Amino acid sequence: MRADFAPWATSLIRFAQIAAEMLAVALVPRLGLGRFGFTVFLPRPVHEAIAAELTFIEAMARRALFLIAAARGALPREVSPSKARPASSGRALPDAPARISAPLFCLTEPDARRRIGKKVPPPTPNPGDAAPPLTEDTLLPTARLVRRLRALETVFLDPEANILRMRRLLAPGPEAILSRRGFEAARAASDNAVNFRLLGQVQGLVEGALLQMRRDTG
Repeated sequence: MRADFAPWATSLIRFAQIAAEMLAVALVPRLGLGRFGFTVFLPRPVHEAIAAELTFIEAMARRALFLIAAARGALPREVSPSKARPASSGRALPDAPARISAPLFCLTEPDARRRIGKKVPPPTPNPGDAAPPLTEDTLLPTARLVRRLRALETVFLDPEANILRMRRLLAPGPEAILSRRGFEAARAASDNAVNFRLLGQVQGLVEGALLQMRRDTG
């Protein structure tokens, strides 16, 4: 099960990879990442802007990995990972303190895994647990943002390992990896016209690849 792409599409996928990496690198100074740690708290507007940017970058990276994996073809889960040395672009993020590990990048979007028709009841709010309203002066912790950026770093430093992971996910069902809602959330997170257009083009390739793979399994 695989998808075929025109040469121009292959160039577009590579450009999407580079764009996602450059956007991620640009977040390093905004989070204060360096040898001695990172900025622990950020004002709410700054925190929300970085979180939105990460949402966009994650969606772009997932779709680029998906398309590369689709072009190479699905792999059964029992296939052993390659012993080849992973490729690196050479633009690693600065070293983080030892307490911040690099988590595994999540290749699937939660909405793609959710079973249609299965509704989860919302939690019952407890009036006594109400938090004070957030304002622009509210400081929010950045540890989760840093973990998300570190997870992205593993994609840029070791793309081949992540492509292999994605190829194994393709075998049981490619439609359970990415979601339309994930694309819409990423598109809403960016107001950059160039990035907006690039993500739309990549999403179009994803939808075309899904059609090809459906024919392979149909």
